[in-house]
Amino acid sequence: MKIENSRLISGAAPHFEHRRSDINANSFAEIVPVIPGQIGGRQTSIVSAKALHAALGVGNDFSTWVKGRIEEYGFSLGADYVVFDPSNFRNQSTDFNHPVTKWTSRRGGDRRSKDYGLCLNMAKELAMVERNEQGRAVRRYFTQCEEALQISAPEIAVQYRRQLKARISAASMFKPMCAALDAARAELGKQTQQRHYTNESNMIARIVLGGLTAKQWAQSSGITTEPRDSMSAGQLEHLTYLESTDITLIDMGMSYDQRKAELVRLSQRWLAKRLEVH
Repeated sequence: MKIENSRLISGAAPHFEHRRSDINANSFAEIVPVIPGQIGGRQTSIVSAKALHAALGVGNDFSTWVKGRIEEYGFSLGADYVVFDPSNFRNQSTDFNHPVTKWTSRRGGDRRSKDYGLCLNMAKELAMVERNEQGRAVRRYFTQCEEALQISAPEIAVQYRRQLKARISAASMFKPMCAALDAARAELGKQTQQRHYTNESNMIARIVLGGLTAKQWAQSSGITTEPRDSMSAGQLEHLTYLESTDITLIDMGMSYDQRKAELVRLSQRWLAKRLEVH
């Protein structure tokens, strides 16, 4: 595989090895890199399969997952992907105005592992077949990144990268919040119904969306798809912060009304700090 000495499409500083826990811990600092290169002598955009595997939150280990998908969907070596040793490839520049001129090992030493450079169409298909929120968000990012390239606007790709990071972070917080609520109610001898999860989610959404639930916000905005897919990066980051905080408040034994009051207070402080930064 030939890696061009050119700028990154994603705007991230990619490590081709990621841990799934990095994403679940809401520290998605390094998103899926999309870099210009060649597969089979054909100029294309290339995605690290290892980075994609981590972003999708796949349950299987990397090797089992990528080999299984290649066999299941009939992808071809030299046409859809190439195999390479990633230990010498880590981008040192996040500046679009400076070319990528050097890649160094993240792990150091002589340890080697195998990665797969995927063409963008293959990466999009792999994201689609995972059928989870992460897969939908990543596939949408690839599509948007492609569109941004067509109009030679890399700054738009940076914006999409931030939105993808926020979208995946928001997806990773909802289930733990529900689990915390379930555990807290179980300790009180109460059974948790679907409406309890919905009430908790709506309470947080109203704080972020000016008094509207996600469904109401989508309807008022003419959005017919999943509401979170159309939220801005700022809204998603706000949502993620409140969901993460709510888990702590639930674990502290606060009632619904106490949590709501505290989340409103903390939300105002969070927004004020954001205004100071910007």
